[in-house]
Amino acid sequence: MSQFAVLPDPGQARTLDEVTGCLRLLKTWAGNPSYETIAARVNAVRPVGEQVGKTTVVDCFRAGRRRLDPDLVVAVVEALHADVGYTTQWRQALRVVSGESRPDAQVRVLNTLPDDPPGYIGRTTVAPAALTVLAGMAGAGKTRLAVHLAHTLAADTPYDRVLAVNLRGCHPDQPPVEPGAVLDGFLRLLGMAGQHVPHDLPARTTAFRLRLTGVRTLILLDDAADEAQVRPLLPGVPGSTTVITTRRSLDDLTEALHVPVDVFTPSEARAFLRTAVPGIPAGPDPAALDRIARTCGYLPLALSLVTGHMRKRPGWTLTDHADWLAERRRTGRLDPGVQAALDVSYRNLTPRARELLRLLAHHPARTFDTYAAKALTGACAQEQLRELARHHLIRPATPGRWSVHDLVRVYAAGRSADEDRRADRRAALTRLLDHLLTAAEDPADLSAAADFAAAEGWPSHAARLHQRSTEAGPIASPT
Repeated sequence: MSQFAVLPDPGQARTLDEVTGCLRLLKTWAGNPSYETIAARVNAVRPVGEQVGKTTVVDCFRAGRRRLDPDLVVAVVEALHADVGYTTQWRQALRVVSGESRPDAQVRVLNTLPDDPPGYIGRTTVAPAALTVLAGMAGAGKTRLAVHLAHTLAADTPYDRVLAVNLRGCHPDQPPVEPGAVLDGFLRLLGMAGQHVPHDLPARTTAFRLRLTGVRTLILLDDAADEAQVRPLLPGVPGSTTVITTRRSLDDLTEALHVPVDVFTPSEARAFLRTAVPGIPAGPDPAALDRIARTCGYLPLALSLVTGHMRKRPGWTLTDHADWLAERRRTGRLDPGVQAALDVSYRNLTPRARELLRLLAHHPARTFDTYAAKALTGACAQEQLRELARHHLIRPATPGRWSVHDLVRVYAAGRSADEDRRADRRAALTRLLDHLLTAAEDPADLSAAADFAAAEGWPSHAARLHQRSTEAGPIASPT
């Protein structure tokens, strides 16, 4: 989950008391200046007839208020942190709390790039275009790659302006951002006075593009929900570069360079672990580092979270950590951070796609085709497969075949245990095993299916699948 804001987030506030609570946190964040100091800062930029006293400022921070003066609150925020993008977010958040606008109409925009921490582990070099889309599954490191790429571009190119925003396409608690709110913030960052910001989305887009004409601008749009959200935010003028990250395929952006972001390679995962937690002894198992990486599915998010666990246990060896992870995996447990990230992707699926994902968790082979998916669901599943692929919850394996990432499989199996009747799972797996008896499958996959059938109580299927796995050549799948 990406997050640009490091200040107290007013977007979390839903009541006036929560607004004043956030304001008190901001005062603490700003070094806890006195109310006299805050009042002086507010008055320094207000007309003589609109000066305020200390008591009026104190009231802005007091719980139990039935109303707040939004202009004064924004002035206080500006006195504590004079950042146009942040004060714009407060202005939008106050409109949401007052009922004047929806929660998707508030967002913080930035005129600088998020920090690019040291220790970046290189991916395949990306040669960006004027519009580049980095797409991949939850936790694949898209934001980290995009930020690093943007910093590289900024170092190589003298951009006049930088704009960045988290669009919350897959945020666990807040809705995706309405593009008009982003443009409101962008236009203010570009120097447009609030009273001149157009009200409707097309006019804001036009004003945005006019402001960027002749200006070399680098734009980072993180965590996009879909094409409709990002289309109005594209500069559409020469000299600008836009980098988008998303969990979904944005294929309708035909003018973009689409770059898939996969998990780390084994060597990248090893390099990440050695950099993040150096100096931990291997212990009895010299391959423990590789086991940790493999158990994490080489997923950057999972690896990052496990390094946090490793730092908190200085007496453990790499073997201890690898054994701990293996035990969690055997019991079907995921790190809460990985679980939360996959929860959001799962919630964004249609009910039929969710069902297919849950059933695919029980498929005994490493890969599957559309016929296996149809057998599991008992109906044509091509549209559901396309949907899962768009959300990067399944991925192409070989031509005509798909695979499920190990951590997604664990997650989906847990969902299936919670949501599916045992009788329904048994019926789906019976249909699948019947299908595999006549399908064109790899002998190793058929052997895995035979072992699965034996373990789950289908002895007849197990024997026949084992026989199939030893046959010289597979027979064709039905068409």
